[in-house]
Amino acid sequence: MQSVEPNTKINKLLDYSKEIKTKDNKLPKIIIIFNEDDFDEKKFLNLKIPKQAAFLLRSYKAKSRKKIAKQLLKFCKMKKLKLLIASDIKLAEDINAHGVHFPEYMIKKKNIINWVIVKNIKLRKNWIITTAVHSLQAIKNAEFFDIDAALLSPVFSSKSHPNKKNLGINKFSKIVKKTKLPIYALGGINIKNIKSLLRTDIIGYAFQRGE
Repeated sequence: MQSVEPNTKINKLLDYSKEIKTKDNKLPKIIIIFNEDDFDEKKFLNLKIPKQAAFLLRSYKAKSRKKIAKQLLKFCKMKKLKLLIASDIKLAEDINAHGVHFPEYMIKKKNIINWVIVKNIKLRKNWIITTAVHSLQAIKNAEFFDIDAALLSPVFSSKSHPNKKNLGINKFSKIVKKTKLPIYALGGINIKNIKSLLRTDIIGYAFQRGE
């Protein structure tokens, strides 16, 4: 997330989570994607983040990724939020995060993840496990694994992936209806288009910039 200015827009986007009704209290309604090279607490202190929310740490290229993870976890505990660590099972377990997130390629190739180990940790620590998906086929692949939810993207045009064709609200909605796996919307979500997403069967939404 960049400088989250103005905070008003981000707070409005966060506030829409109240309109999502779900019986699964384990899963957050909002996932805030963190992809920076350092953690600046000041950027997030003025955000009205609901308790039923989570941060997803990417920051794959950050040299001090473990330090960032610990700082982010401390912030999450203070705000009663959850923290998911992308791709790194060991890091998530070492710092006692709330779960892991797998990029789509890690789900496609069955040899990358030791699901026996992941399942044991999940049972022991009550982990949340999510994965990234970009198509119905990827969702169907994810259904075979012990995954709680998938982040389907990009719904709308996104600054993170400007050259990637977005699904659009109609195609996105049709895909969500074809799976029982809980789906988060991701990609180009802001206060102008969030209402259209709330009419679909999503369990929540994820964003990095919210612009």
